[in-house]
Amino acid sequence: MKSRMKFGEILLQAGVITETDLNTALSVQIRNGMALGRILEDRGLISDRDIVDILARQFNLPVIDAIQEPPVPETVLELIDCDSALKMMVFPLGICNDGVEVAISNPLDFNTLDRLAFKTGRHILPVLATPTAIFKAIKRFYLQESIADASPGTYLLVIDDHDPYRSTICSNLKRNGYLPLFAVTLEEAIHLAQQSPPRLILVDTCMKAVSSQMILERLQQNNGTSNCPIIALTANNTADEEAFLLRLGFFDVIAKPLNYTRLQARIERALHFYYHSAAPPFAHPLTPMPPRPPIACRQTPKLSTDRRGRPRQGLLSTPQLC
Repeated sequence: MKSRMKFGEILLQAGVITETDLNTALSVQIRNGMALGRILEDRGLISDRDIVDILARQFNLPVIDAIQEPPVPETVLELIDCDSALKMMVFPLGICNDGVEVAISNPLDFNTLDRLAFKTGRHILPVLATPTAIFKAIKRFYLQESIADASPGTYLLVIDDHDPYRSTICSNLKRNGYLPLFAVTLEEAIHLAQQSPPRLILVDTCMKAVSSQMILERLQQNNGTSNCPIIALTANNTADEEAFLLRLGFFDVIAKPLNYTRLQARIERALHFYYHSAAPPFAHPLTPMPPRPPIACRQTPKLSTDRRGRPRQGLLSTPQLC
């Protein structure tokens, strides 16, 4: 809360919000845990570009409008994998003597900065960019195309029996060109899917009447929903819960309350890998995995020995495979 309060005070001092605006947003934040900037954006009080500009002036940090040219080298992209870039909404820009420059939208997110420093083994030099600019860079450089742009008839099925932000989710999906279908029960979801087959399903795994395993099994056994990726939405934001849901067979896991920029990124990632890749990144839980060919261990040279077991100088025996 300390960093959020500081962020709020920065906006207050910049004159872009009033004290009443800040107090109202903080009250909302206490109730739902959303980021302060996101709350202010949803209320129409500030834009993501306003936030970046104010933080850049406050902390004397560079700003980048678009991450397009020159192409980012593979050696730089390898510092942060695609999944981590999507989860943290960051993008590596380049390596310099002092460390690695990383595009980030919130320089007050010290937890993310620490994780990046640990992950890369380098000092992190933040460069401010809007979440939209970072997301576009991830699509272009990691996924190497403008992926899965929504086209007419791109239905997304949302299953949630108690989410108070249904209208916000639907509005966000519509704004990005999708046709959202909303259901509060599995039976209703399956009925909707038979009428308008979805390309992707977002499902709350904390529904009252059914377990997450039952949800997945019912969707995978139904003709209208068996051939599309299923993303879990969960309020239980722990590493154990994420691992459990991924092992069950969910394509991805997104924590509540939702960050809509990240939600859009994860939706497009799922559509890309499931419909545009040569093969999906996982096996369908109800489809047997094909047998893997035997993999040879790395060949390690062994010293050649004479009949008494003594090593011969300068000679290596034939590498051994296991």
